Amino acid sequence: MAQDASVLAGLLARRVKRAEMHIATAESCTGGMIASALTDIQGASRWFSQGWVTYSNESKVKQLGIDEGIFAVDEGYAGAVSPEVAEAMAIGAAKKSGADLTIAVTGIAGPTGSTESKEVGLVWVAVSLNGEVTSKCAEFGHGDRHSNKEAFTTFALRVALEIWGVHYDQENGKDESTDEDDSTTPTSVPAALNVLSAGPQTGDWHGDVAWSEGDDGPEPESSEEPAIPDSDITWNEEEEF
Repeated sequence: MAQDASVLAGLLARRVKRAEMHIATAESCTGGMIASALTDIQGASRWFSQGWVTYSNESKVKQLGIDEGIFAVDEGYAGAVSPEVAEAMAIGAAKKSGADLTIAVTGIAGPTGSTESKEVGLVWVAVSLNGEVTSKCAEFGHGDRHSNKEAFTTFALRVALEIWGVHYDQENGKDESTDEDDSTTPTSVPAALNVLSAGPQTGDWHGDVAWSEGDDGPEPESSEEPAIPDSDITWNEEEEF
């Protein structure tokens, strides 16, 4: 797992644990990488409920309770890699698990699977937080299948952190710097992550990610919360998809 994903998972785990909430995941193209990054953290059983890898359309219907009509090929058909399916996955995971925060992802990791309108490297992420669902997309496409899966995982965790900041931290006026175990460390999300919140709820992200080797990210119990690595990522303005 890329170091970025480990760090982001730690940051998200810290927030969820402090809020006494629970997380669940519903993954397609990432094949369980998001759940793996989260459960690599010691003590995850206190805040991670469960995860699904629903790779086929049939499994999405059976395991997450998605209406099979969403996959019907007719006029207006969006396809499995779409905001509609990502959002339905997040909602289904929330209903099935009872988790407060769910992360769902569907995309095209490659090297095959592209269509005339959807290229390899396209991913849609949906996050449900306390019943409110937000979806965002990104396009990578510059790496092999495994690199794209890692990029999708990192992007999904970034989106979850951004949604948390917008819909939970701000609404509740939460100041994590006052927590007993972290009384001197500010924990605001760096500017690179906040760029995501500048656009509409459903939007695009385009960028190149240079993956680096390294040790696993810090445990969420650490007294010092690291900055999110962002020096190797180019952020562009959101465009309509």
